[in-house]
Amino acid sequence: MRSMMKYLLIAAVMVVALSLPAWGRPKAKAAKPKMMAVPPGKPEIFELQPRGMQRGMPVEIKLIGTNLSDLTELKLHNPKLAGELIREDETNTNEAWIRITAAADLPRGAYEISVKNTNSESSKLRLYVDDLAQVYEAKTNQVPVLKPPVSFWGTLDPAGDTDEVEFEARAGESFIFDLAAKTIGSKANAVLSLFDKKGVLLASNNGFDGGDPLLNFRIPATGRYRVRISEEMAAGSKEHFYRLSMGAFAEVVACYPLSVAANQESDVELIGFNLPPQSKARVKAGGSGEVEVPVDLEKFHNRRPLKVLVGAGVELREVEPNDTVAQAMAIPAPASVNGRIDERLGGADADLYRFEAHKGQRWIIETAAAQRGSPVDTKIEILQADGKPVERLVMQATRNSAVTFRSIDANNPDCRVDNWQEMELNEYFYMQGEICRIFRMPQGPDSGFLFYANGGKRQAYFDSSATAHALDEPCYVVEPHLPGDKLESNGLPVFPVVYANDDDGERKLGVDSRVHFSPPADGTYLIRVTDTRGHGGERFVYQLVLREARPDFKVTLNGANPTINAGSGKEFSVAVDRVDGFTGEIKVDIANLPSGFRASTPLTIEAGHNEAKGTITAALDATTPNETNAPMTRVTATALIDGKPVTKEVNHFGKIKVGEQPKLFVALEVSPEPLSTNAVPAASEKPVELTIAPGQSIPAWLKVRRNGHEELITFTVNGLPHGVIVDNIGLSGVLIAKGENERQIFLKAAKWVSETDCFCHAVENQAGRQTSPPVLLHVRNKPVSGL
Repeated sequence: MRSMMKYLLIAAVMVVALSLPAWGRPKAKAAKPKMMAVPPGKPEIFELQPRGMQRGMPVEIKLIGTNLSDLTELKLHNPKLAGELIREDETNTNEAWIRITAAADLPRGAYEISVKNTNSESSKLRLYVDDLAQVYEAKTNQVPVLKPPVSFWGTLDPAGDTDEVEFEARAGESFIFDLAAKTIGSKANAVLSLFDKKGVLLASNNGFDGGDPLLNFRIPATGRYRVRISEEMAAGSKEHFYRLSMGAFAEVVACYPLSVAANQESDVELIGFNLPPQSKARVKAGGSGEVEVPVDLEKFHNRRPLKVLVGAGVELREVEPNDTVAQAMAIPAPASVNGRIDERLGGADADLYRFEAHKGQRWIIETAAAQRGSPVDTKIEILQADGKPVERLVMQATRNSAVTFRSIDANNPDCRVDNWQEMELNEYFYMQGEICRIFRMPQGPDSGFLFYANGGKRQAYFDSSATAHALDEPCYVVEPHLPGDKLESNGLPVFPVVYANDDDGERKLGVDSRVHFSPPADGTYLIRVTDTRGHGGERFVYQLVLREARPDFKVTLNGANPTINAGSGKEFSVAVDRVDGFTGEIKVDIANLPSGFRASTPLTIEAGHNEAKGTITAALDATTPNETNAPMTRVTATALIDGKPVTKEVNHFGKIKVGEQPKLFVALEVSPEPLSTNAVPAASEKPVELTIAPGQSIPAWLKVRRNGHEELITFTVNGLPHGVIVDNIGLSGVLIAKGENERQIFLKAAKWVSETDCFCHAVENQAGRQTSPPVLLHVRNKPVSGL
């Protein structure tokens, strides 16, 4: 009976269950879908904590980066480094830990490490290995009193942070405080300050020979001292880290001479602090270039690798005494002489060298000093045999002026001056010994008056040097005359110019010096080398080069591998590096462009100029060139040097790509008709042409076809010959307002502009810097009729 009741109950439950709707019944367990394995992302390391270690001592290092989980290998790129992955943070994929040991005989220096997972390898990061004990800044900034020699690692974070480290030292010790920041990739402009236990400032340094700070200080009394590390501009962040090495160790900071003879061995003197007497290194030089000085890193610390130049000619060393005309050291011409401005010899040192030269020769006399890490700021003077300066020119003032609006430093090419309306382009301008040249007049109410510049820095002429100039300082427009020329008095001053230079006027050598010397007569001449500030010392070494001038040029195309929007253009430039006084005109020709493309050709880099701008355009239906025809483009530069044509190959456009249609199509045209749907004419079509006469203004039309950009547009017109400008541009410059599609402009040519043919173009500034097709501008002496 109980069994029957059991079966009836089960049957009733089944009936009830089957009568329930589907959502009321228990669901069958679904099978799990098979998950596709996702390959791990590429690991990256951004930071090591700590960044440095002592060789022979194992250290645990925290890696900070991305995708640092599931690492499979630690890559150490030196066999004397051993290490392993020790753990990962399961909750953070951006951190991992490694353990590394550097062999006790591993040379000090930076060594690369990286990590791998199953998918890829990270980029490499540098680990700094040292022979000194390493101490690391604690989060609490509580650092124990250090017992040098030691290296301390810290970070100036947040902004305004300073770190202070106490240490013990004994009387008479010659202590080195060598801070590395910029040299190890930090953003810190660090300052070192040394204090005694009473807080008296003993010494400070914010940069040594153009690099990070370094102090050498002889300890006056045994006891405890304190060194402060701060940021020059009170900046700070995690990227403002540093390493401070301190102790009475030997530190090499420079060497002498700065050049050695080719294909032979030479002894090089090591210069530094706490060095044994007569410390030297043996250098084996090749045929040219430079060679590294082999510094024994087990004996000496050094801040940077030391290299010396290898000279193919005569290599000499200064012989003291040579401070006076009578003591001048005789040298052949050409030659290279290594010297030292050494105040230890008594007073401000001057080095004089005697050489023979002939009228009609052209000599380059230059120094290499600051370029090679020397602290000397050389000045070169060329003297007659009796010690008198060799006169080069006489600059006669023709208009007076003065610096107005604001003072200018030695670099700024933008200067506001009085009476600029009475001046002309290309006139020379004299400012307290500096001679510059007028490049551009103000182009509007708030526009600057520009001088010629090189690399963005104001260029000085006749081997004068650029200097700072105060507000209201007198200055003059001047004309050059040869010594002995008869000048008509005009009530304005006359300035003699001699063969001398402090800082290279072409702005290529920094504070090193260069003179272009043309002997006025056969005879004996002297070169005097000094430090312009009167400084000197063991490290104040230089190389003086006396060589024949070899005028030359090198042209570089900037803007290679362009992406050009279909139906539009992309601006490029050609820049010239002029060598040994070459100032002539250079023609740049572009040939064999792929089908569908055209460019401004030929381009002219005008005499005395350093750049010309052009445009390369793509037809609406142009396609990206293939690998075969893209490199076929040929760019050449041709100029006359000493009356002979010289043609040189120039780098070409590389890989040209065609992009989508731009948001603006731009044209520069003669008439006001609306812009056609095809802004870029076919390569076979003649370009738009304009003709202007010197002293004349002509109209032209800037036009756009909008294709997505509806806002205001501003423009510049580039490629115009020097002396032709867009006139009356107003306070806001050349612009087309929102809702408008054209603007009339006027080109104006100065009266002195010579006849020429050149390509110019307009470029907008709001939609990817689209350009117009090249426009051929003719300058002709006969005025254009009807204008």
